[in-house]
Amino acid sequence: MRKKIAGFGIPLFFIFPVLGFCSVLFNYRNKSSATIYVLFTMLLGYSISFSDSSADSYRYARAFINFDNTLNYNTILSLYLNGELRDLYRLLLFYFVSIFTNNPKVMYAFAGLVYGILSYLSLRVLIKERGERFDFYTFVLALVFFTYVSLSSLNGFRFNTGALLFFLSTYFFIIQKKNVWGIGLLLTPLFHYGFLLAVPVIFSYKIVELFLSKKNEVNKILFIIFLITYLMSWFLKLNSINLGFLNESEVISDAVGQRLNYVNSSDVASLVENRKENSTFLSVQKFFDYGIKIYILIVIVFLRKLYKKTAMNDTFLKALFSFVLFYYSFCFIATSFPSGSRFLNIGHLFFVILLIKFYSYNKKKSLKKIILFALPVFSFSILFINFMLPLLILSPTFWYGNVFWIIIEGLNFS
Repeated sequence: MRKKIAGFGIPLFFIFPVLGFCSVLFNYRNKSSATIYVLFTMLLGYSISFSDSSADSYRYARAFINFDNTLNYNTILSLYLNGELRDLYRLLLFYFVSIFTNNPKVMYAFAGLVYGILSYLSLRVLIKERGERFDFYTFVLALVFFTYVSLSSLNGFRFNTGALLFFLSTYFFIIQKKNVWGIGLLLTPLFHYGFLLAVPVIFSYKIVELFLSKKNEVNKILFIIFLITYLMSWFLKLNSINLGFLNESEVISDAVGQRLNYVNSSDVASLVENRKENSTFLSVQKFFDYGIKIYILIVIVFLRKLYKKTAMNDTFLKALFSFVLFYYSFCFIATSFPSGSRFLNIGHLFFVILLIKFYSYNKKKSLKKIILFALPVFSFSILFINFMLPLLILSPTFWYGNVFWIIIEGLNFS
């Protein structure tokens, strides 16, 4: 039955794209699933309405329309190498698309092409680690995972595309021990300068990992560091850590240094705090973020006890658990910077894989209850990212039109 539904995927995509995308869920191993997934992401990018002035997509659309297409590939690259640009991906994308159109919908379609490929590959990682079993508990974890690789995150494609590449590269580089993926990590700052802070952390872990590993247990030092940074994250004020030493070291470019100085300033810290106090949305989000942090601690402590009791002799699971402790420790410190919480979202991907891997080995009732609690804890993110955000940024035609209708409607956008 699933194969029959999947077989109609591509024709169904052109007639009714949303249903065509849903067909992917019935048989993700079908060869056409990847094609439909990526085409759907491109169409989603093309369908962004750019009507919400507060959305990242609105700013990127305006920037593309006003893009100076006399800036060719060599000029853009020279500007980056001379330290005048913070990152490369956005302008290179602008340059490539501007050769044949000034329509930002087309630009976002190409951004969707890259994002869709990386998002699909990320989901394949989850499917691989999940194993053959699929039930309500794996569905809950898959829903949380998909939320953080969601297609609607294409709205802010610079950081979010880099985040997917960062996740995939780190997973294969650290967990699967495939060193060639270190190149992928080095490429992430080209998508967003913020990864300049995270990439050295991952390479540092690669170096010290051998000294931290023990035969059959997760290192206590990592667990203690996790607890210390977790407690610190509740008390650290915004921008309580000064990043000025990075500029003094001359490791980063002038453009990145100026941006970090701005982001790391007391003025920005005050601005962010005022927004949180005056925005109902941010206040609610803050409440759920606290819930996620508490949930993470409870689950980590629970899994550590379960790991010890069952005496699992699994090298992969130990490596994954150790890295989750380490990476969350970095994230708890990173949240003291404006937008630093975005690195936590990448951590949640590894966290879900850790949970689903434990569940593949052990179906204890207590573990099932822990997994079920993820639904209310992550409910705000699930509802906003997967449902509310698409409704805010996408053209209404996307939900009921066919591919040709949607494309024709957007041809004359300017």
